[in-house]
Amino acid sequence: MSDRRPDVVIVSSAHDFAGAEVYLLALLDALAGRLRIELLASDQAPEELRRRARLAGATTTPVRGLARRPSPVAVVRLARALHRRRPALVHVNLSDQGDGLVAIAAARLARVPVSATLHIVLPQRRAVLERLSRLALRQLREVVGVSDAVGGYLERQGARFSVVRNGVAPPAAVPGARAQLGLEADDFAIGGVGRLDAQKGWDVLCAAAPSVRERIPTARFVVVGDGPERDALQAGAGAADVRFAGYREQAAGLIGAFDVLAVPSRYEGFGLVAVEAMLAGVPVVASRTGGLPEVVGDAGLLVAPGDAGELADALVSLAQDPQLRERLTRRAAERVRAHFGHERMARETLAAWRRAAAPQPLPAGLGDERPEEAVATA
Repeated sequence: MSDRRPDVVIVSSAHDFAGAEVYLLALLDALAGRLRIELLASDQAPEELRRRARLAGATTTPVRGLARRPSPVAVVRLARALHRRRPALVHVNLSDQGDGLVAIAAARLARVPVSATLHIVLPQRRAVLERLSRLALRQLREVVGVSDAVGGYLERQGARFSVVRNGVAPPAAVPGARAQLGLEADDFAIGGVGRLDAQKGWDVLCAAAPSVRERIPTARFVVVGDGPERDALQAGAGAADVRFAGYREQAAGLIGAFDVLAVPSRYEGFGLVAVEAMLAGVPVVASRTGGLPEVVGDAGLLVAPGDAGELADALVSLAQDPQLRERLTRRAAERVRAHFGHERMARETLAAWRRAAAPQPLPAGLGDERPEEAVATA
């Protein structure tokens, strides 16, 4: 195995397919052919993640028992796998600050350098859990935060970090997407894409929907995704005005079917779906929380999280003003080109990996880091 050892092993304990997994696949696509990357994923990992990682050129190996909740058996099993491979670097894909404890402990046990990407910061966690997360984050040679909002959290935790904003490749449009989602040509389609989880604020969208439809009779609401809140959402107030279309693979390719995309999250580390909409030429209404203002800027409308009335007013203003939609779409295209290219993300991530792996070298190929990209320290 010594001749074919991976340059980087990425560890993911995900059991669901969400934004952190979309990020990982975009990174693998951008680095295809430039590094030997192996993905060690849970044996319960979503098939979409494993299949698309292989298509991106990464070796993909399941690890039995790898999960969010720490287990001594899983730590030892993963540590042995890392010791056999002896990569220059182990990189952990952290969905949030409570994730990745098994991977971090295993990498330390195997005596290999370890870094991570942190995607979101869960609010209002118990103090004992935050102390454990702080300890784990401080074990990492470098943590990549996906936004300034996440970077601020890492700084407060005393972690060694850098900010690398997510990059997104243009999604391939799905032919006949409106028909697939049951939308008519004359509908004003207001869409949402994401897990049906309390974090995403779909109950706020449901609460806003009746007011929007009262003022815009052609408005139709469709949310693509699945998750633990599905039954509660479908039984809740306003659900009659919102159709939940379920999980769809390559959901980003359906965004072009919408006239407006709503991102009513209560908290968000970055907001990949907002960038996907901006790439698709779809105006965005998003919550003013976490990394979403950094993503949207002046290229969309921002509303207070949890405020159904303000969300409804913003959606109505876009429905009634095609010129505003056109202006926002134009600004969004410029903003994405300037800030959210996936090649830029890959280059800056590789620079972070080189710092974390030193003195072991990683192959060149994406350009050297610039002086101003030096790591921040708390």
